[in-house]
Amino acid sequence: MQPTQRSTVYCTVVARNYLPQALALHASIQRHDPDRPFVVLVVDGAPALPERPGLELVGLEALDLPEREQLDLAAIYDVVELSTGVKPRFLAKLLDQYERAVYLDPDLYLVDSIAELDPLMDEHGVVLTPHILEPIPPGESFRSEINTLTVGVHNLGFCAVGQKGRDFLDWWWSHLERECLIYPLLGLFVDQKWTDIGAVMFSALSLRHYGYNVGHWNLHERRFHLEGDRLVMDRTGEPLRFFHFSGFDPRDPDAISERQTISLKETDLAFDALTPLSREYAAEVLRAQADLGPSPSYGYAKDSSGRVLTKRLRRTYRKQLLEHGAAGVPSPFLERDREEFRRWRARSLPQQASTALSDSSLAFKYAFPDTFQRLKRGAPAQFRWVRGRLLAGSKIRR
Repeated sequence: MQPTQRSTVYCTVVARNYLPQALALHASIQRHDPDRPFVVLVVDGAPALPERPGLELVGLEALDLPEREQLDLAAIYDVVELSTGVKPRFLAKLLDQYERAVYLDPDLYLVDSIAELDPLMDEHGVVLTPHILEPIPPGESFRSEINTLTVGVHNLGFCAVGQKGRDFLDWWWSHLERECLIYPLLGLFVDQKWTDIGAVMFSALSLRHYGYNVGHWNLHERRFHLEGDRLVMDRTGEPLRFFHFSGFDPRDPDAISERQTISLKETDLAFDALTPLSREYAAEVLRAQADLGPSPSYGYAKDSSGRVLTKRLRRTYRKQLLEHGAAGVPSPFLERDREEFRRWRARSLPQQASTALSDSSLAFKYAFPDTFQRLKRGAPAQFRWVRGRLLAGSKIRR
């Protein structure tokens, strides 16, 4: 990576099977901010691609971590957790070479320049975008502010940082290194929920620009229209900067997203300016898919013997790693550890069952609150012992 003085770099994180979306994003950057380099971290190994202007692909080695630590991250996290968990470390390493770094989810699509962010990154250090900016009326059938309570105030498909944001990144990484989990029972949703705290502690700018990070979750307040050769927001007249095609199927672009509980075709979310934008983006993704060929499977889905690493096994591996360190547990990905990991995997079955019991007990508390309270009152000493064991079993700092 060759920085220029006081320069800004854009970046994203993907697994190899999501590279088409990253290439579609790159195409949009080339149209609207062609002087900005774009660095893609491919967590399961960067493939060799024909050279593209402004594009650089890197692997986990870009995080500047020991090889065993890279493999441990890939072992304790599934593909979503790993791709979101390394974000602050990646941004911090980019800030060693650039004045500013802007993270963009691979399924974002620029429709205008975002170079105006530079002075905001310099002033505030961290710039984030809230999921929503307006109240959602009661009685809505498929959208609710409850979703924001579940996944976090800000959508971390976008995060812009300057040199003043280094302390925030260090703090964020201190949690995500081992606590970037999809774990609703303990109030965790990968990287996003942590920033509910971090945005306050580190005075992040919560950007109230309607044209940033428009997605299916906020279309009720973010309709836009074509005005001359630009897309502008209906409510504010601000230009649309980028759209977040989360849960998007390029073979069915008019569906908008598959992440909601109902088909969005059945709602009032589709409008005249959105349909051509969705189809344009779909064409970019399909073009990139054709260029890259068949989609590979995730490189860390299986251990070195070809057996799938289940979510429960990853949780158990994480617990053992926290208790004993890398020296106390064999890597599932190192050929020299294959036989030892096979034996460890067999021995881990009781621990996997214990972890499942911990989760079931936490769920029981909320599913049967009255019964839970009777047990708590009837056997307080035993209850305190069980509760302590359950909290210790999750290995989450509370």
